[in-house]
Amino acid sequence: MSTKSQVITYTNFSKCLTDTITANIANNATFNNSLKTITGAGVVWDASALMISSGTPTLNLVYINPNSTPNGGLFSNSNYAFGDPSQTNVVGYEYYQINSDSLVSWGYYAPSTAHEIFQNPDKRLIFPFNLNQTYTDTYYKTNYSNWNTFSSYQYGVRTVTYSGYGTLILPQGSIEDVALISEIRTNNLGPDSYTYTWYNVNNGKMLLLREENNGDIKTVWCSSSILEIIEARKFAEINIYPNPINTDAYFIVPEALIKENQATTLKIFSILGEEIKSIPIYNSETLLEKESLKPGCYLYLLYNSKKLLCSGKLSVI
Repeated sequence: MSTKSQVITYTNFSKCLTDTITANIANNATFNNSLKTITGAGVVWDASALMISSGTPTLNLVYINPNSTPNGGLFSNSNYAFGDPSQTNVVGYEYYQINSDSLVSWGYYAPSTAHEIFQNPDKRLIFPFNLNQTYTDTYYKTNYSNWNTFSSYQYGVRTVTYSGYGTLILPQGSIEDVALISEIRTNNLGPDSYTYTWYNVNNGKMLLLREENNGDIKTVWCSSSILEIIEARKFAEINIYPNPINTDAYFIVPEALIKENQATTLKIFSILGEEIKSIPIYNSETLLEKESLKPGCYLYLLYNSKKLLCSGKLSVI
């Protein structure tokens, strides 16, 4: 189990604000409902059975300036819009105000033009947020059935709990340092709704989302894989012995790549692109201690003065 901090901080979460989350819309039946009840520290959530819902596109979700969206002017208190600008017929925009102490929602605008605008915003996260911590927040909003037709006034209470910390297994592999945030929202018109979100604690990336609202269910998971995304041309080869790694291993780097006054660095990434280790290379043989890596598949990249020299895969068993 990773020894990194379990605390969700704004510093770490804010890294996702400049990132892209590549995501799939799942067939809801492939989601294991027991995952919602696995709580506490050092737990494992196995969502490896998730399958894509037929006919749905791949999403590329980003945080952008609300003013760059067609209806951003309705949400003047927001500083981020979250959605996929290329798939606005599939997913709408969530409008957030994200500051160093919290993430609150000011509303949502759907592809159908139905939308909701909060007069008292809906607090979805606080920073810092500790494992087993719970907070409650009241909200008040106005709903519209289309671009200009009033539907209802709604209000209620959201209860948010940091309920679990551990390892999440997705179809493409496992990720450590994951937080489960569980939410219950009451509503004066009923019924209650439930949201479960698994975040990467180190960079704020949403890895898995499950929303349940009176039979309306949505399941989305992050499908990014650095082994698929980064395909570097191999300018040079390095050797790893042994590979798969079942004991301490050595990286053998050609001396021609270790140039005087030019920093040579070996970086190791998880399948989702999280940097796990950065190792300065001073000579042709560098030790990698097995205990510093959990079992799984990784990608290594070798840099010299920020120039990519080569890449490859390694496995730890």
